[in-house]
Amino acid sequence: MIRDLFLPLTGTPGDESAVAAAIALARTCRAHVSVVQPVDLSLPIPSAWGITPDPTLGHTHDTLRAEAARQAVRWRERLDGEEVSWEVRVDEPGLVEPPRAMARQALYSDLSVMAAPAPTASDAAFAHALFNALLFESGRPVLMVPHAPPLPVRHAIVAWKSCRHASRALHDALPLLAGAGSIDIVTVDPAAAGAFDGADPGVDIATHLARHALPVNLVSLPRGGQTVASALLRHASESGAQLLVAGGYGHSRLREWALGGTTRDLLLATHLPILFSH
Repeated sequence: MIRDLFLPLTGTPGDESAVAAAIALARTCRAHVSVVQPVDLSLPIPSAWGITPDPTLGHTHDTLRAEAARQAVRWRERLDGEEVSWEVRVDEPGLVEPPRAMARQALYSDLSVMAAPAPTASDAAFAHALFNALLFESGRPVLMVPHAPPLPVRHAIVAWKSCRHASRALHDALPLLAGAGSIDIVTVDPAAAGAFDGADPGVDIATHLARHALPVNLVSLPRGGQTVASALLRHASESGAQLLVAGGYGHSRLREWALGGTTRDLLLATHLPILFSH
């Protein structure tokens, strides 16, 4: 059941699509939408002598706060009249980096919704950092939106392998899958999968979903020289899917999380909304 949607703004053109998707989802689920405009304030750089006050920071911070307030007003005007419960607030994280501050706020939601970063946009760095923080630090699923999806979902794809991340993503997505007319459980190169998949990869999870009265189909895709992400996205395009569900993979590096290859490729190349969960 989805009752709380969290939407941190990225400052990119994709925010409009993310907000439209959140509104449509809130309307379907009768959920509340919290839109948050973060303020990225530069902090004084510490030295061997401590933190030296920078007289220029005060003016810079005032400018950033004023711009955040202006953006908040614009989004309130955008949401005014929508027949869903919503709020728009400005968040000033202080000594915490904005992406991590947003991940903390996402703890109190059912689902985070955000704009998918453009692969070549110069302003995509914050969106990437935000996605990493939400995925690996909030414990909540993240719906990445490259454009506003038609809701409710008519056809969905679940990228399946027998592991914790895929199972978590699938079960986090159940509220979105409940009204789907068809769901493809897709395995890529199942013969190369781990021993836990058994003789018929995907059968066990398809049986589980059938007990939820979900209309599932098993689809096995060969890689054929493609990446896993390319095979999944090609099937999504050919089958007319409105949603892809995938585990969000990564590895810890110097206390920071780096995205796994398939997760990164899906994030940068997707043409449809993807629900990731870690």
